Amino acid sequence: MATRTHITLAVVLALLAALPAAAWGPRGQAAIVSTAMNLLSKNGDVPLVRLSAEIKAGAAISMSELEASYPDLSNNPLQAVESEMALLSAMRHSRVDAYYAYRMGVLGKAVAMISSPMRAAPVNLRNQYNEDTDKALQGVQLRQAARKDAGSQTYFQGLLQEVKSSDEMILKQYQDAVGFKGIASSTLPLDASRSVAAVCDVWWTILSSKTVPGGVSETQMQGYVLDAYGFFIKRHNEKEIDQANAQYGGLTPITPDMRAKIGDLLLEAGYQERAIKEYETAIASAPDRRDVVQKVADFYVAKGDAALKDNRLEEAQAAFEKAAKANPLHDTAESKRLQAENLILERDARMAAQQASLQRAGDMRDLAEQEAQKNRYAEAISLLQQAEAAYKEVSEEFPSLLQQRTRGQRDVQNRTTQLKEALTANASTYSGTGSTTDPRELVKAGSKGLEEDALRLIVKNQLKSEMDKLSQRLQSGFALP
Repeated sequence: MATRTHITLAVVLALLAALPAAAWGPRGQAAIVSTAMNLLSKNGDVPLVRLSAEIKAGAAISMSELEASYPDLSNNPLQAVESEMALLSAMRHSRVDAYYAYRMGVLGKAVAMISSPMRAAPVNLRNQYNEDTDKALQGVQLRQAARKDAGSQTYFQGLLQEVKSSDEMILKQYQDAVGFKGIASSTLPLDASRSVAAVCDVWWTILSSKTVPGGVSETQMQGYVLDAYGFFIKRHNEKEIDQANAQYGGLTPITPDMRAKIGDLLLEAGYQERAIKEYETAIASAPDRRDVVQKVADFYVAKGDAALKDNRLEEAQAAFEKAAKANPLHDTAESKRLQAENLILERDARMAAQQASLQRAGDMRDLAEQEAQKNRYAEAISLLQQAEAAYKEVSEEFPSLLQQRTRGQRDVQNRTTQLKEALTANASTYSGTGSTTDPRELVKAGSKGLEEDALRLIVKNQLKSEMDKLSQRLQSGFALP
């Protein structure tokens, strides 16, 4: 037995302010759907409030969007509603997701529409009725009834019969210029309650254990899945996309064609990597899909071009290789792969040459230290100059080698300065007895190109010293040693 309580349309009034003027037009439909949602949640029948935003979004779609969702709505509204009920029942899973809630909102809008008075009345009379009820809704008290099975064959027949009885009387009084003052005013609480109850019954039937009659084709379920992916992708919520992957595969097989379409949706939304995964999954099952193959190859070519522009050669080569593998007949993939490969070889050759220069510089420094330990400073300086020349062969192309070059050059220059100072301090040792050459000037003169000039000066001074000693011995009459 139905229980009767009274509730106010407070939630309706909040929605009325923002929607176009109509009672069971867009504003009234949205209010009825929102009230039904709150009733079901309040009574514990179905907890829908957590998805209220999605439900309200579904109820707020335009008439053109509604007709696109339900092509038979104008010609056969009951069939359109029953078909959607069957589909939502078939696509029901353990958890009501955001898209399911959105579709519930759309369905609620359709149910509110077919259960509204004056729906088939002339436009001028319907618009007048909508304006009148809009003003009167503020004080309306709704009556809540126990839920009914909307999946039964007689449910909608009885609903439409009730609407028709009320509708005929209201239409007659509007035609007679009585307007809202007569039957329309007195039946408004009943008419509004009927529409809210109808939405509640439809939702409750779908979400309960009831079996909704009507065959649902694989095509319908696949269309639902594609629409769901489109819904989640537009929301840019990757977690929801992941959940869709986990849920929908168990409800209907995801065909290669569906994968390709999902890939298109992802690509359009900027999820390139995800899109390619969908395309590649489609190709694995349908390698003859040349259109999908071309999309994958073009993606990797573009990725390779971007990497090549930034000099990320290995990444570019890998991308071009994937493009060529995806589509061996691609017009540029293989040539670009070879280009990247050649650039890598050339770069590696340059790196090897510069590494050899660093090694040679290091060897020169080691030899210079050996010479310095023997107090052969000129020879050591000459070797350090050769080391510095080797360091200069290293370019700025490779940061790690550049660091070694900078550090090595700094060390060589510091060590050269030290050795020059040592050479200056000990220059008299190498100048020979009786030399009139200023030692400091000797070092200064030999600091440039010491590998030739410094050695020549030292040998010359030593030779002069020995010749002077020999001359003194000859003059003293000493025998030659």
